Amino acid sequence: MSFAGIRPRRADATSSNFASLEVRFGEVQQGDDVIQRREYSHSDRSKIVLPRDADARLSEMGLSVEMVRRSVTRGDDARRRVSVKFYPRNFPGVTMWAETLASLRRELLKVRQGWRIGQTGNYETVYSGQRELAFAVVAGDKYTGINGERDPRLTRKRGPKTKERVERNAAYVQLALELDLPVLAEEIPADEACSTWFLVVFADEDHIRLEVSLPVEVRKDGLVGEWVERILIDPVPSSGAVAPIEPDEDDDDEDGESLVSRTA
Repeated sequence: MSFAGIRPRRADATSSNFASLEVRFGEVQQGDDVIQRREYSHSDRSKIVLPRDADARLSEMGLSVEMVRRSVTRGDDARRRVSVKFYPRNFPGVTMWAETLASLRRELLKVRQGWRIGQTGNYETVYSGQRELAFAVVAGDKYTGINGERDPRLTRKRGPKTKERVERNAAYVQLALELDLPVLAEEIPADEACSTWFLVVFADEDHIRLEVSLPVEVRKDGLVGEWVERILIDPVPSSGAVAPIEPDEDDDDEDGESLVSRTA
């Protein structure tokens, strides 16, 4: 794994409350060098911020509950407008994903606090170089937005760009814990030199559940399901949500991603 561009971080929005994350190290051979490999386990799953505390936590990142809920609502409204037979079957899904992200970008850019549109490697985010934060919109399973029996997982295997982002998140967590970490001098684009939080979305027939969460590991099955922190947000009312689809990453599944899907 390369930690190119990783640098020490301020103890702010991404470096607090990592007590639930246990980090172990083993040595692996890479050429003539022996490097450390991290392994994570959660002593008490991820830290969960309940909806009543979500606004205070999000404000530390320059975000708010209302910004997030408005973005999801606008995405769902746009989805509803194109949910007619004349459009291709996947178009409502693409519209939901695109309009949710576009609305979140508008919300953040209009506050004029250094937020920018990130598109390096066709990985779509809104990010702040000053805050060293980025947000992406993704789909979660039925455990999204609730304090359930397990943490949520994303709904399909992830490609290399997501894996890079998640591994970088994990490296930042190590730095926040003041653990030794090899640092390389190679520069990376500003929209990648940050922690990437996911706006995770899931819907049933009546509501869209959502959370803003920080992933730190892609599981062996290719699904993201390990989180340091999950900020739960009250659900958004919806009627008949369909499957919003995020454009593929390289090497990801060919069918796209369901960001919001009907329950079985």
